[in-house]
Amino acid sequence: MSTEATSRQDEHRAELYGVRGWLLLLCIYLVIVMPLIAILGAIGALQRAATAPALRGALVTEVVLELGLAILAAYAGWALYRVRRNAVRITKIYFIIMFALAIFGLITLLATAPVLSQPQDNVALLNTLRAPAMVASIRQAILSGVWLVYLQRSKRVRATYPKS
Repeated sequence: MSTEATSRQDEHRAELYGVRGWLLLLCIYLVIVMPLIAILGAIGALQRAATAPALRGALVTEVVLELGLAILAAYAGWALYRVRRNAVRITKIYFIIMFALAIFGLITLLATAPVLSQPQDNVALLNTLRAPAMVASIRQAILSGVWLVYLQRSKRVRATYPKS
């Protein structure tokens, strides 16, 4: 390869280097948006735990899981923004976990329908709760999948994190 071609390639890489554009949006999403969503979800779960003592253990477990994932998201976003080693790998792990949880949630929602649909009151309650939960799971699966594809295929990510 000629030195001129190498020079052009280095210039192109330098243009793409840095946390800007979609990569910056991803950092903001991970550092700010996901922890806020987790905190709001945790507050809601703790309020439900106060009114439903029978579900307290499951809801506290949900809160711990949400806050743990929020910490992982914030760390991944911070590591991406600061161009830390293994930042892309940590972020991919986060999105793989979120994708798996979304699919697990969808499977659980689909599997519980026949079991709970006996009395008429339960059917109405189940249908009321099921639609938002399915939308949330589908949205999370799509978002996780899109960000995983972005991390895998982005020229900016490759230029900024060459060993990822």
